[in-house]
Amino acid sequence: MLIRKISIENFQSYYSCNDMEFSKGLNLIIGNGGKGKSKLFNAFYWALFGKIYITDIGWVDTDLLSANSKTNMGKHEFINMRALNKTPNNETVRVSVIIELTTKTNGREIDYTIERNALAKRLNPDSWNLESDWSVTLNELKVSFDSVTGTIVKEREYAKLEIDDLFPDGIRDYIWFQGESLDSLINFRKKETLKAAVKHISYYPLYEKLSQIISISTDKIEKAERNKTRSQNKNNSEVQSLVSTIEISTIRLDKAYKEKIDLENDILELESVLQKDEKKLEGLADFTKVVNDYNQCEIDLSAVKEEIDKLDSYQRKELPQTWIMRGTETLIEQSKNIISTYTSKQDSIPERKYLENPGRTKLEEILSNKQCYVCGQDVLIDSEPYNTILRRIQEQEQYFKEFEEYTNNLSVNKKFERFIGSISDYPDSILFKLQLIDKNFQKSEGDINKLIQKRKIIEERKDKLDERIADIKNKYHVDVKREAGSANIITSGLRATRGNIERLKRKLDVTTKDIMTYENEIKRCQKDLDKFSNTVTGTRIPETEWKNISEFLKDVCRKVQEKARKELLIKIQIRANEFYEKFTQHDNGYKGSIVIDEDYSIAFDPGLNTSHEDRKKMSIINALLSLNQEALDIYYPFISDAPTSNFDNQTTQSYLLGVKDMFEQSIIMTKDVDMDKAHFQDLKLDANVSKIYLLESKFFDETKYNPEIFEVATKISPIK
Repeated sequence: MLIRKISIENFQSYYSCNDMEFSKGLNLIIGNGGKGKSKLFNAFYWALFGKIYITDIGWVDTDLLSANSKTNMGKHEFINMRALNKTPNNETVRVSVIIELTTKTNGREIDYTIERNALAKRLNPDSWNLESDWSVTLNELKVSFDSVTGTIVKEREYAKLEIDDLFPDGIRDYIWFQGESLDSLINFRKKETLKAAVKHISYYPLYEKLSQIISISTDKIEKAERNKTRSQNKNNSEVQSLVSTIEISTIRLDKAYKEKIDLENDILELESVLQKDEKKLEGLADFTKVVNDYNQCEIDLSAVKEEIDKLDSYQRKELPQTWIMRGTETLIEQSKNIISTYTSKQDSIPERKYLENPGRTKLEEILSNKQCYVCGQDVLIDSEPYNTILRRIQEQEQYFKEFEEYTNNLSVNKKFERFIGSISDYPDSILFKLQLIDKNFQKSEGDINKLIQKRKIIEERKDKLDERIADIKNKYHVDVKREAGSANIITSGLRATRGNIERLKRKLDVTTKDIMTYENEIKRCQKDLDKFSNTVTGTRIPETEWKNISEFLKDVCRKVQEKARKELLIKIQIRANEFYEKFTQHDNGYKGSIVIDEDYSIAFDPGLNTSHEDRKKMSIINALLSLNQEALDIYYPFISDAPTSNFDNQTTQSYLLGVKDMFEQSIIMTKDVDMDKAHFQDLKLDANVSKIYLLESKFFDETKYNPEIFEVATKISPIK
């Protein structure tokens, strides 16, 4: 089977009409996150099966979309937003996906055209993006193909049956899968996943069908034999009792087998749920750490912003107030000296500059008598003794005057001195601050630069965490921030699921024992009955011979089936290691090998990283598909979205080079190809790489930095 072309009209991110052609070999679609790769995968899946993938929900039928349901997605929202926006009121917009493919039947090539479409009519002239604004028809499926009698067209349920014939349900998950679903397809810790894969995508189930046919035939022959024996031994109560016991035990055995199958299916279903929840829980530790780191980044960014704002406020408000004081040091020194001089002057009492004895009265008496009363010397006017006595009287008068002034001003001076005391430290404080003006400015500038650098580092770390959160969301289909706090809920669910599995396994053990009991009872009765059925009045019963032959065939088929099963697992291991070698040929370190046991368990290697584990899983799936194709001569196109999300560029290169040689046609959508590297040029020049497309964003208004959703669509550019 080869997919020739896909035509997409107004589906999700694809506006108007878009065509992509495909050929044999590798068809590579490259695009960064959010450019339309997953929407292209959805287009394929919707055209064939009417479903799209919704994060946290899974595959959902678009006919069941509702904004009020758990999908939280309006019935119109799978249609391109720009197409909706541009549709006038009371007019309709068409969404469709057409796939053209060719398949071989009995050596003849048949061309198929598969088309799914829907119409949406706008009901509101003032609004276009609400569910109530649109009337959306149920999607219509049509399959047309050539036949010897002409073109045949099938629609609705008949078209769906045709799709089921082209793509059997069991094989879909393996030939059309997204990278994040890989763990659910092959899990090293769950051997049931490989057993299910073998059942779905290998030729081994043909042996099971053959065994089933023989078993049904044997049951009918045994029933005919019992009826014949009962008929020919009507009067033999022992024979009648044995036949009745066998029939009753057979009914019980059939019921027990059905119950066993139901229990096994229920257990498998619960184990699948358990596996998904365990996987989610495994990621929760990472989710919690990532979210905690992300929240810490936001706290750190807020703290850095607060510090920058403080420094910015200081530079804009406080610093200018001191900046204008630069150059006033001399004035401040002078004011300091003035305060110091005043303080020292105010602290001193008027000095006595004269002798107290003789006193003023005696001195005036000497001047009046013109003679000193001590030594009797004459004191004449203008003589030296006269002038000395006169000077002493003046000094005394001056002292008393100063002292009186000092005494009179003492209360006022105390208030002023208190003021002087309060400002006496100002000059030194201001001089100290003046010395720090330049230093503080330089320090604040340095601190701001350091904080800006710190903010840059935090923002880079936050950007990486944003990418990590996006990767986790893509891989696990969960809202990381919401799920980070749901560990307790999931743990409780896991506990309940494990409890249900244990309960069902106990019930399965009882049912298995019942089956053994019924089988032994039937064997015992059949052995006793054989004594009567071998010959009846000398005549052999032919049904007994038929039964013996069918038992022989059943035993042979069982042995052949078991041998084929073991041989198939060996072939899978050998082929898977061949692929794994291709996928790891550029690895220099330890890479291990794939080891598969007879019970379907796959050896787990703790020395390998996630990338190697994923490559092992892909190798096993690819081995099963390739062996199936060779054995049944049925070749399906291999289509995968983001299979290399855990790979580096070199590993992605190895994977793509390997895939191109494994399948007749593969269509791979990935972001993990660097178009500027030599590896890409090697791919581009490889003869088995038939088509390369680049998906980019097309902006209808390139002047907008943050466009609306209806102003962006996916642009397809052919590279090869």
